[in-house]
Amino acid sequence: MVSTCAGMLLSELSANWGLWERSWLDCILLSTGGMKRIGQGNVCMPVLIPDTLTVMSSAQSLSKVEGDILQLSCEVTRQTSQHTHLAVGWYLRSPDDPSAQPRDLVTLSRDFVLRPGSPYRQRLTSGDLRLDKTSTTTYRLTIYKLQPTDQGQFYCEASEWIQDPDRSWYAMTRKQSEKTSVKVQPTDRDFSIQVTTDRRAYTAGEPLELRCTIDAQNVAERYFSVSWVFSSSSVAVVGPSAVPVLGANYIEREAAGLLTVRKESPSVHLLKLQRLLPEDAGKYICRVTEREKTPTGEFIDRSKRSRNVQITVTPQSSNISVSLSSNSSEVMEGEHILLTCSVYSTLGPLSILWQWIDKDGSGPAVDVVAVDRDGTVQPGPTYRERHSYGEVHAERIRSDTFTLALHNAFPSDDGQYLCSATEWLQSGSTPDWTWQQIGEKAATKTITVKSVESSFFVSASSRTPSVTFGDSFDLQCIVKSRHNPSVPASVTWRFQAAEGDGEFRDVVTFTRDGTLQWGEQLLGLGTRTSVDRTRSNTNFRLSVTQAGRKEAGTYQCAAVLYRRNYDGTWKTIANRTSNLLGISVLQPVSKLRVHKSNQSLQFLEDSRVRVNCSIASQTNEESQHAVLWYARKGEAGEPDELLLKIERTGAFEYGVYAEEERLRSRVQSERLLPRLYGLTLHHAETSDSGIYYCLVEEWLMDPDGAWYRLARDSSGFTHVVVRQPGVKLQLEDVVSNMTVPESGSIRLNCNINSQSSKDSRFSVSWYVSHSENEEEDDQECIFSIGHDSVFGNGNCSPTGEPGRLQFERPALDAYSLTIQRARPGDAGRYYCRVEEWLLNTRNIWYRLANNNSGATVVNILEQVSTLQSVVCSNNSLFYFVFFYPFPIFGILLIAVLLVRYKSRNSNKNQEGKNGAPLLWIKEPHLSYSPTCLDPPALSLHPGSVE
Repeated sequence: MVSTCAGMLLSELSANWGLWERSWLDCILLSTGGMKRIGQGNVCMPVLIPDTLTVMSSAQSLSKVEGDILQLSCEVTRQTSQHTHLAVGWYLRSPDDPSAQPRDLVTLSRDFVLRPGSPYRQRLTSGDLRLDKTSTTTYRLTIYKLQPTDQGQFYCEASEWIQDPDRSWYAMTRKQSEKTSVKVQPTDRDFSIQVTTDRRAYTAGEPLELRCTIDAQNVAERYFSVSWVFSSSSVAVVGPSAVPVLGANYIEREAAGLLTVRKESPSVHLLKLQRLLPEDAGKYICRVTEREKTPTGEFIDRSKRSRNVQITVTPQSSNISVSLSSNSSEVMEGEHILLTCSVYSTLGPLSILWQWIDKDGSGPAVDVVAVDRDGTVQPGPTYRERHSYGEVHAERIRSDTFTLALHNAFPSDDGQYLCSATEWLQSGSTPDWTWQQIGEKAATKTITVKSVESSFFVSASSRTPSVTFGDSFDLQCIVKSRHNPSVPASVTWRFQAAEGDGEFRDVVTFTRDGTLQWGEQLLGLGTRTSVDRTRSNTNFRLSVTQAGRKEAGTYQCAAVLYRRNYDGTWKTIANRTSNLLGISVLQPVSKLRVHKSNQSLQFLEDSRVRVNCSIASQTNEESQHAVLWYARKGEAGEPDELLLKIERTGAFEYGVYAEEERLRSRVQSERLLPRLYGLTLHHAETSDSGIYYCLVEEWLMDPDGAWYRLARDSSGFTHVVVRQPGVKLQLEDVVSNMTVPESGSIRLNCNINSQSSKDSRFSVSWYVSHSENEEEDDQECIFSIGHDSVFGNGNCSPTGEPGRLQFERPALDAYSLTIQRARPGDAGRYYCRVEEWLLNTRNIWYRLANNNSGATVVNILEQVSTLQSVVCSNNSLFYFVFFYPFPIFGILLIAVLLVRYKSRNSNKNQEGKNGAPLLWIKEPHLSYSPTCLDPPALSLHPGSVE
């Protein structure tokens, strides 16, 4: 609704339009509520907006050629303070009719949308027409591929727009630039065509190629469609998009690959017919139509046709040849047979028949598989089941090459294979095609299928038939059969223990599907055995590490050959066992060496005897030793006596000899160092003398944890001599003479100058010889005392009267014997014999040495008997007669008789068992001088005897 104010304003503007022609009124509506749309009751205040829009484009005349590029620029500026939009467009005015409306090329609207004119919409879309704003005021028009219809006067027009408060737009002003005259020189639009071929006479089955060449300018930028015509019937039409449209009679031939229509280049089109038929003979024409689009969007067609090309097709007879080859003329059972049948000089499609004939050709031919000319495969009755499992496969590789593959060959596949090729030609026309057989040829190939059983054998070998404890050994099982997944083999290692029941037991089996199956016999406790095989499955290895006694024995490799049937089942076709392979596991070579130096040792009785046993070398650091100590006491040839055995565990075991000789308490063995052992004899005896040596046993642990004795070695001999102490017994050997009056005392001394031991005891005896010679038969023992201080227990038994003998030991090394009341028969040659006795370790006394003293020659002076001598010789009589008065004579006589009586009884008791006088302390006695004038003297002699 327009307000009254607005109406008044418009009336005033109409009346004064000349005044306002270069300005624009902006009506501002004022109200108490702010800006309002124009309505009744509102106040309108017009405002004048100056016109500042300028459009500039230099006027020029340009001459272009069809297909060139045209670029024109236009400067549009404005300086208004109001918010306005611009719309800029390019226009073309035709030079032939200046009064006609200009053509709208392209416009950039006020809302920045690019709008082409109707005739130029396609060219804007394809990019041949562009309007670019290169700066804030510059607008550039670009036309690619100028056409003759593009000539005329180009100018730029700009309009300035403002938005009303009711959000509607109004154009305030519109201005045009100066015009640019453009002339476009058209190119030549005429064209010519030509059909070419190699020759015009062909034989049926040969290919035909026809090329239609378009001779024109800018062919790539023009739109041509090409039609191939044969005898007034369309073969194919190829439009500007190069997509062929086939005639009804040629669709099947194109689908079968016997017809090709394509655009080789913008100016060359190809028609190719494979395997010409006699019906293909005739006239071929190429018709070309150019479609040109006018600026108004209309299309103008111009067509031309080529000259007729007469093609003649001569029917052809078959001249094919067939060759048959194979992957190998000799294959193994389970491998595949691949036959290739190649057909040469073909004209039409082929059908193939594969047949099998036995080698001598006596039997009938058996159909294996047939391949039709369209590639359909039809197996024969005998091979239908194998074909269903994919074991028989026929294929057409190329149009003239065919293959037959028989997988998992059987020995029954041995024989001749026949490839029969039949050539066909198609005659007639769609849909009444007929096939005619024009030739047939065949070729044969002999294939030998060797049974794997004939070449299947197994052998076992080892580089180390003998190993030592702890070493490793490998066993190789060689299976002489080429690996084929269809004919696999299972291989089993079997083992017969050297110390077993003599039966073979399975160790491990390589199954036909490649898995491992361990048997009941576990070598190396199941942890020291490993197995592997080569990728070709011809070498199966069994490895044993740290071999021991349990791995020693006989090994054998057994193989079973299987064949997979075409239905997936398995069949055993061969069994083979290898040669027996003996493996000896020996103990390691011993390096045990014991020092063998011989030596002699001397010891005194009761000393400590030490014999060492030193190990110079051993086989292993983990070796343990058992040591046996032997003593050789007897003559050569007699067995040595075992004293002591030290087990490897350190336990002691005494020998029988040690028990018998009571050595257990005195013998001692100890380990002084890791390789040094010692034997000690305490309180050595002379009976311990002999030859001592040690026997060392070396023990090692086998890989199974059991100890075994590896070697024994003995040491050198130690000759031990246990001797008694050195004899140092020496007596005083001075020869002396003694003259003793009759009835006098003979004192014989025996002095020991030196003795062998401080613990020595002596047995002393005195001998007398009354003759001049010194023979022992004339010697008489007069006194003896043993080392045990028992009289008469010495070296002899005294024969003299013991009452006249008096024995004394004034010192430890001095002895004396006094013969009282010497007689003429006592004269002679006297000496003493001393025996030195020692106590051995068994508390038994033994005689160490004896010696004789020097001789003492005793002479007795005989005297004539007188009263004085008789009286004086008897003390009792002397005192009785001369000193005591007669009144006491009787008392003295009684006393003398009592003393004499007791003395005799005492002497009889002391003679005891040995009949010799015992040792006692002599009672005081009186002695007097021969003159009987001296007073009697009382003397006490310790140890004296009477």
